[in-house]
Amino acid sequence: MEQSLAEELVCCHCGDPCDKSIKIDFNFFCCYGCKAVHELLSNSDLQHHYLETSENNKSISQIKAERKYSFLDDETVTKQLLSFQEEDISVIRFSLPAVHCSSCIYLLEHLPLIEPAVLRSEVHFTKKEVNITFNGGTDLKKLAVLLSQLGYPPDVSLENPDKTKKHAEKSDIGVKIAVAGFCFGNSMLMSMPEYLDSKLLLTEEFKNLFSRINLAFALPVLFYSASDYFRSARKGIRVGNLNIDVPIVLGILILFIRSAYEIITQTGFGYIDSLTGLIFFLLIGRWYQGKTYQALSFERDYTSYFPISITCLIHGKECRRKLKELKKGDAVVIHNDELIPADGVIISGRGNIDYSFVTGESKLVTKEKGNFIYAGGRQKGGELVIELKKSVNNSELTRLWNQDIFKKKSETLQTRVDKISRYFTLSILLIATFTGIYWWFVDPSVVWSSVSAVLIIACPCALALVLPFTYGHAMRILGKKGLFLKNAEVIELMAGIDSIVFDKTGTLTENESCAKYEGDYLDPVDRQYLRSALGNAAHPLSRLIHDQLPPAPKCPVNHFKEEVGKGFEADVNSVPVNVGSAEFLEIEDASFSIKESNVFVRVGQKNGLFKIQSNYRSGIFDLLKSLRSRFKLLLLSGDNDAEKNKLKPYFDQLRFKQKPIDKLNFIADQEEHILMIGDGLNDAGALKKARVGIAIAEDIHQFSPACDAILSAKEITNVDAILNYSGRISWIVFIAFGVSFLYNIAGLSFAVSGNLTPLISAILMPVSSVTVVGLVTFLTTFQSNRIFN
Repeated sequence: MEQSLAEELVCCHCGDPCDKSIKIDFNFFCCYGCKAVHELLSNSDLQHHYLETSENNKSISQIKAERKYSFLDDETVTKQLLSFQEEDISVIRFSLPAVHCSSCIYLLEHLPLIEPAVLRSEVHFTKKEVNITFNGGTDLKKLAVLLSQLGYPPDVSLENPDKTKKHAEKSDIGVKIAVAGFCFGNSMLMSMPEYLDSKLLLTEEFKNLFSRINLAFALPVLFYSASDYFRSARKGIRVGNLNIDVPIVLGILILFIRSAYEIITQTGFGYIDSLTGLIFFLLIGRWYQGKTYQALSFERDYTSYFPISITCLIHGKECRRKLKELKKGDAVVIHNDELIPADGVIISGRGNIDYSFVTGESKLVTKEKGNFIYAGGRQKGGELVIELKKSVNNSELTRLWNQDIFKKKSETLQTRVDKISRYFTLSILLIATFTGIYWWFVDPSVVWSSVSAVLIIACPCALALVLPFTYGHAMRILGKKGLFLKNAEVIELMAGIDSIVFDKTGTLTENESCAKYEGDYLDPVDRQYLRSALGNAAHPLSRLIHDQLPPAPKCPVNHFKEEVGKGFEADVNSVPVNVGSAEFLEIEDASFSIKESNVFVRVGQKNGLFKIQSNYRSGIFDLLKSLRSRFKLLLLSGDNDAEKNKLKPYFDQLRFKQKPIDKLNFIADQEEHILMIGDGLNDAGALKKARVGIAIAEDIHQFSPACDAILSAKEITNVDAILNYSGRISWIVFIAFGVSFLYNIAGLSFAVSGNLTPLISAILMPVSSVTVVGLVTFLTTFQSNRIFN
């Protein structure tokens, strides 16, 4: 009997048969994985995942979701939706309108625990999107159904998702404002006789009629226009998070309940005009905030392009174009370690694509001529020519750059503000409670209006706007000065810098330096082979030598392998070409003079070297002199010490012959807050390890996800001004916080004293937001004009 009972037991999560060995309370599980997922869902208050079970162990909600997303079984539709797809891995971006709080982020980013086929899940909270990396063989409909069951049904559209979503959001809030405005205006009209009837000429019948019409106007405003506030407050309470919408909803409910009571019992006229006006002005503030966010996001994602150029092939000749100039149908040349800027098809060459930038999985994918390749991949090996099938999406590159695998772990002002804000709502509720108790004994007629005013006036909206708008405007201004930041946190991190580490080649020096050849004679064919190989290399010195060799038709590079910081080996028309350090080429240093920066080459059996006579960037020594008065300066160079005496007066410490791993280890051992300025690829490890890493971009640049910012090479002399501006931005943040706190303190003092009506509170709340946005806009622009001009 006991055995038959055990056989009848099924897992509480998945429905598979199980025994009694794993259980929680009266729920049994087949494995610890199902037990963990059940606990995760229970802690997130999502037990409805297990409710309404049908006969075949599928919930009714699951069956409905499967029908809704049945179109995802169509392979044509799936290909249009996927942002990346290879044999064993795919990436999809879903729009999830239901995402609203930190608990949503927690659950969605733990999808790999719920569905083993999901490799990684990353939430973009402000855009309400999730990027899911999953096993390529997984059914896309299965993921959509899973998200729907968890309470986050994806909004799937084959149109431009950003355009569709923004249009829907714009239309939704526009209608809500229109409804609230219409009802507010008519409610004021219905309330006019009550306000103007000083001689008591209005009969009770008309008073009751007008008040009941007023109550009718309140219903669409309460249940439709204010629905987002109620939804957000309800979800916040369900997960134990008292968000800022909780006191706002309480204020709305107090006004409505009090008004409804007075109107129904005919003991008063109510506060319907205040209620509808409150919601109308709240929605105006939300609309204004959203419009400003969109303006900053548009400039960031679409008008402020990465300062990076790409090699294009036009009528058989190579030329360089900025990212923003690339369009569908252009032929783009991708060299070793260069990023593929947009989806395309291989025209010539063999692709060895590293998609770790997209998927987080470091695995080379081989592609042949005619194969489709995705944006974000990095070519490893020989030259590749692709035809773009899409234009460059700058916002997509920014999103890839900000993936968790490239983020640095550090506590910023934003994280500290988030911690403080958790207690804001609770404090306001306590103040409102004590205010109500006080006025209940002093003057009961003031209780409702004073409590509502406290709940509404003390809104952290102004506080919440300080950081995104200050940093957003600063990023816009710095972008115009040639510095493209990874995210807003970089500004705060730069303000705390106390030491700066410079690379030399390609950072302090410019690519127009002189390269003089010594060694075995290289005939025109040898130089042609050497130039073809050099054109595929990433190091600045390789670019320098390439540009100074005589122009010649490019030969196919059949094999190419580069070791960062050392050199490369290549095969050009079956002739081996090696370029790099003496150690890499196994050449005795005694054969040549080493008191200069040298690049050794071997073409076939011929050996030689290029002596590099460095040309320092104009104004670089004035910059170093200015920086040294405020920061500790260090130089880490892979070259020899030929320039030591020239550079010594400007640095506190000099280190030469530093390999990439040496630079990384040196920065890791330092206790200072270091800013590293260097080459994006050769210094990738050091850039990532430093508090802030800035990659210098010449007219052509290999994009590195390890850096925190990209600075146009011609703007490097602005580094001092940039750091100075970052410090000023921190002061602007504190000034704006001070203004916001003063607003809340002053507003609360008036509300607690009973001298502020709910309607005036609702008007002042968006006014405070406008004030903060105007203040930070003025101050950031004013400081930029003072510092950069």
